[in-house]
Amino acid sequence: MKRKLICAIFIAFCSITSLEAHKFNVSGSIEAHAAYLWRGSKECGTHVVPCLSLGYGNLTLQSYGFISFDGTYKEIDWDLSYSVGEFSFHLADYYARLSSYTTPENYFSFRKGETNHIQEAIICYEPQKLPFAIRWFTFVHGDWLPQPDGTLGRASFSSYLEPEIYHMFTPNSRLSLFCGASIFKGGYTSYTRDFAVINLELRYRHHLAFDHFKIPLQISYMINPYRKTSWLSAGVGIEF
Repeated sequence: MKRKLICAIFIAFCSITSLEAHKFNVSGSIEAHAAYLWRGSKECGTHVVPCLSLGYGNLTLQSYGFISFDGTYKEIDWDLSYSVGEFSFHLADYYARLSSYTTPENYFSFRKGETNHIQEAIICYEPQKLPFAIRWFTFVHGDWLPQPDGTLGRASFSSYLEPEIYHMFTPNSRLSLFCGASIFKGGYTSYTRDFAVINLELRYRHHLAFDHFKIPLQISYMINPYRKTSWLSAGVGIEF
């Protein structure tokens, strides 16, 4: 499955790059990381992250994945965004599946209680003159509040708020500090609390720039104060 997905993404990129350059902005990357760290949790170990991006004016469509080397985890994501000044608005779809799942895989199922998809609405504010950004994420479908009888209730609308402060050493070198909090009851706290700080992450990312591509280098240290856990990860890749 991993080889098929990587081949499909490569073929899609080759097709997209045939579009007229003056109308579309096309970019792609592939990275390998020691651990997939996401919102105060470790989703899997060593994995590869292919990504394709197609931009037209203020509109951007991005597709990316997370594929573990040991075959235990895979994720396919889509993100459609529109930027207005220093704001950007996103609609995202996340599809994740573990090898331990016993139910048959059906990527096109969006039914409650059966789907492995989650849809999310995102608002980002990134001022150009300040080393600061803030992002708000809300699950709008695919994540439901569990009921005492074991059934699934209404959509959780679980939200995640993440301010970031950063320092740019050079245009290709950035040190960031993230502070993420769970807002409203959600899976981040096993649906038990309306608010909890779940992510403190220090991340350094540097790009080695060449004529037609870049090599990103990254190291991250993440702490989840709520669950009292921490992880370290490093990664390398290529952007074109």
